[in-house]
Amino acid sequence: MDYSGRLSRAIDLLDGEEVDGLLVTDLINVRYLTGFSGTAGTVLVHRSGATFFTDGRYKARAAELVRDAEIAIYRERLVELLPQALTERGVSTLGFESEVLTVAEHADLERDLGINLKATKGVVGGLRRTKEPTELAAIREAVRLGDEAFERVVERLKPGDTERETALFLEVTMREAGADDVSFPPIVGSGPHAGHIHHTPTQREFRSGELVLLDFGARVDGYCSDLTRTVMLGPGSDELRERYRLVLAAQEAGIASIAPGAQCRAVDASARNVIETAGHGDLFAHGLGHGVGLDIHEAPRFNRESEQSLLEGDVVTVEPGIYDPTWGGIRIEDCVHVSATGADVLSKSPKHELIEV
Repeated sequence: MDYSGRLSRAIDLLDGEEVDGLLVTDLINVRYLTGFSGTAGTVLVHRSGATFFTDGRYKARAAELVRDAEIAIYRERLVELLPQALTERGVSTLGFESEVLTVAEHADLERDLGINLKATKGVVGGLRRTKEPTELAAIREAVRLGDEAFERVVERLKPGDTERETALFLEVTMREAGADDVSFPPIVGSGPHAGHIHHTPTQREFRSGELVLLDFGARVDGYCSDLTRTVMLGPGSDELRERYRLVLAAQEAGIASIAPGAQCRAVDASARNVIETAGHGDLFAHGLGHGVGLDIHEAPRFNRESEQSLLEGDVVTVEPGIYDPTWGGIRIEDCVHVSATGADVLSKSPKHELIEV
C-alpha cells in the first residue's frame, strides 16, 4: 500500500486545520498512515513529512512495518522526544485528535510541551473513507471469508446447538480460511435473544421453530467485513416469512438509494419508511448502517440525524432490522461499495427468501 500518498494528503490538510503539525494517537489512524500495528505508536504529521514514535518493545516491529516516516524510539514516555521534534520541525501550533485524547493526556501535553494545542476532529478519519484499490481488495476478501463461513454454518445449524459454540465455529472457520482475525466477537442470538439488537452468545440451546440471528465478520490485512443473516430452524410461519420480506424490502430500498453525494439520512429514511409504512417503525430501533474499513464502525453513519453525504469509495453496511423479544428478531446486512455508478453489493450470501433449515 502507498503510505506516502496518505501522509501527503494528511499534510495537505494542516493548513485547513490551522496547525503546523498533527499528533495522531488513534492506533487505527496510526496504522492507516504508516502501516504499523501494535499497542504503542504515535505519529507526528508535520509540513515536511512524518515521525513515528514508539518504545523499545516495538523497535524491530517498527523497522519492519513503518513506511514513509522517520522512526524515533523513546525509553519510557513520548515526552522524552516530542518537544525537541516539535522545535526542529517548526511546530508552534499542534493539532490533536479530540475524539481519542483523554482529558488527563491533554493536560500532560499542555504541561510538557508549552505550545498551543488545538483540537481537531476526523482529519485522518476523513481520509480513510475513500478506499484505495488495495484496501477494497482486502475488504472484498474479508467479505468472501464471511460468505464462506455463513455457507458452512448453515450446513450445521440444528436444534441442540448453543449460541456460544456456533459463535466459536464462525470464528474458527474464518480464521482457518485465512482471516487475520474477526472483525468483532460474533453475535449469535436464538429465539427471544434474536430480538436483542446486539446479543452476547450464551449457552442457550437452539430450538426448532425459532429464528437464529448471525452477525459476524472477518479481518484481512486489518480490513473488516460485516455480515448479518437470519435463519429459521425448521419450517417458518407465513407471518415470519412476511416479516422477513419486509426487512428485505427495506434493505433493497436503502441499497437502491446509495450513490455518491446521497445524504446519509435520506438513505436511512428510504429503508426506514418501508418498515414504518408497514406499521413496525417502533421495532427498527437503530441506524441503517455505518462505514467499514480498518475499523468495524467508522464514517459515514446512516441514521435520522446524520449530516454526512456519501463519497465515491465509501464502503458501508446496510442493515435494517425489526426486533421483538416475544418472537425474536430479523436483520439482513451486507457490505456495499459506493462506486461511481451507485451501489456495488459485496456480500454474496443468499438472502432473497428466509432460509429454513
